[in-house]
Amino acid sequence: MIRQATTSDIDIILNIVSSARAALAELNIDQWQDGYPTRDVIEQDIEKGVGYVYVNDSDTPVAYAAIVLDGEEAYYQIPANEWNTPDKYVVVHRLCVDGSTRRQGIAIKLMQHAADLGRKANYNAFRIDTHHGNIRMLDMLKRLGFNYTGIVCYESGKRMAFDLNLDLSKTI
Repeated sequence: MIRQATTSDIDIILNIVSSARAALAELNIDQWQDGYPTRDVIEQDIEKGVGYVYVNDSDTPVAYAAIVLDGEEAYYQIPANEWNTPDKYVVVHRLCVDGSTRRQGIAIKLMQHAADLGRKANYNAFRIDTHHGNIRMLDMLKRLGFNYTGIVCYESGKRMAFDLNLDLSKTI
């Protein structure tokens, strides 16, 4: 089940983030190795109402994502006409799954939830970015039908940006 994260979930979410950080390090990816996302970032997600958790049968979070409906400033680095979906979009940040529950389709369920929220907001677009070495995320995005759009830059480095037309998607 997916629900909005609460402040009582923060410590568990930070453990999930730590597990994901270790998985990225195993792939020799520098993403998140600087301590991001911090407790403050997760707390802000929850305060804004954009933090979501996938919970097990005991209502314990095993995955986390920030699902945002008001855009991403970094995406302005790519000209509007280069996006496949130039309209309003849903975006997912900080998608992470605890190591004990990886490869069970949980990340895809969070992506589906994000797509559903986007559709409910009458958005036809879904955008996301990831590190070029994050082969697990890149594989999932390919399987879900996302299209590569370009590069965006954050303080922590360059990221590959992708989008998906929700009206045409047959995968989520």
